[in-house]
Amino acid sequence: MELIKELGDPRQFQDAREALMSQGRSVVPPLLREMLDESSPVDWFQIKLLIHAIGPAAYDDVLAALEAAHDEETRRRAGAAFSGLGAVDRYAEALSHPSATVRESAAFGIQSACSVMFDRTPAYQGDMAPVIEALVPLLADPDPHVAQRALWVLPMLGDAVLEPLRRIRRDGPGALRARVLTALASAGGEEALSERDRAAVARLIRIKALDDRAEPLEGCSASWIAVPGGDRTGITGALGLSGERLATFALGHSVVLHDSDDRPDHRRVYVTPEVDGWTLIVGPWCNPVDPERADGVLEAVTALSRRYGRAQAYHFGEHGGGSGWALAEHGTVVRRADASSCGGGQIPELGERLPEELALHAEWAEDDEDAEWEDTAPYMAPDLALRLGATNPFALGPRTAVRGRGVVALTPLAAEQGPPTTGAYRV
Repeated sequence: MELIKELGDPRQFQDAREALMSQGRSVVPPLLREMLDESSPVDWFQIKLLIHAIGPAAYDDVLAALEAAHDEETRRRAGAAFSGLGAVDRYAEALSHPSATVRESAAFGIQSACSVMFDRTPAYQGDMAPVIEALVPLLADPDPHVAQRALWVLPMLGDAVLEPLRRIRRDGPGALRARVLTALASAGGEEALSERDRAAVARLIRIKALDDRAEPLEGCSASWIAVPGGDRTGITGALGLSGERLATFALGHSVVLHDSDDRPDHRRVYVTPEVDGWTLIVGPWCNPVDPERADGVLEAVTALSRRYGRAQAYHFGEHGGGSGWALAEHGTVVRRADASSCGGGQIPELGERLPEELALHAEWAEDDEDAEWEDTAPYMAPDLALRLGATNPFALGPRTAVRGRGVVALTPLAAEQGPPTTGAYRV
């Protein structure tokens, strides 16, 4: 116990850790008691890492602590210790445990040790077939958290999951087939589906599109180009888009969220139907203040404005992402401003501040006389779009006037770099 207490002293931490490690499994029970004691001065996270370093030898003791956990915090700490032991074969056995907490933690342990996402080399080099076989039934687990965890984990295991999932789509059991379709699409995209499944998805999209209703295209990061009117064919032609596929608002939204994640993908956009008199092209490719895209977006809105009178491009990132916009009329750039984190001060400002920008700043600065332009501009993009007469992705909803159909399309970058990987999306 003295050694465990010394983990809380930075001067003694390393020596105490090495001494405890040398004792192997025998030290796990007192480590667990200390880790689960919320009044302990020792950082529970450091104890967890020490238990992880002991590895599979600690499995039985940690499992017993997780089984006995009686409150949310205890379950959280014990589960975190359990899922980092790297005991993949034992985790596979625990996937049939009567406790949902144990099943979910075991699935997360498999994820931690076996994921190949983001080019990771998995820590586990054993036979994945029995692990996948044990994991798949959890897609229909009665506990929704366990089922969701299984749905997250399976696509992270690489191509090894594709054939087992296809076999269930083909042969059953029926209770798993619907969830397996989602897992299969997440793991390998549309390309992993059978011809029959692809045809069924296309048919479902056509049916849903018949009475599709607008919905907000919300996200932590949103970029879009707004063009007046509903000439979708002319707009996509002017932008060099190709490979158009019919899409509902839900499908377009899912695609944009997927492509706007941590690694923005510039190879695909969602083109809305005409919404309140405007067509929106939505996706990271439309970002007017992304250093990789700023010049291209400025050229795009200029060309579109020459044909349609005006065109506008916006970026808005919540949680500190800031705003940016580029506006053109009749073939002339009117304004470009960067108040975003992605631009990083690299995007030259063009044109004078518009009356609408100044009015927004004055309105928002009423409660703070010391507010500078830099304090208000990062929040302007969605409201500025509305003040300039355009709609924006956040403003769409049941009352939006919709005409025509939306599509998902590939940008010119897809021809150079190859099409983006697909996944499981809402329809």
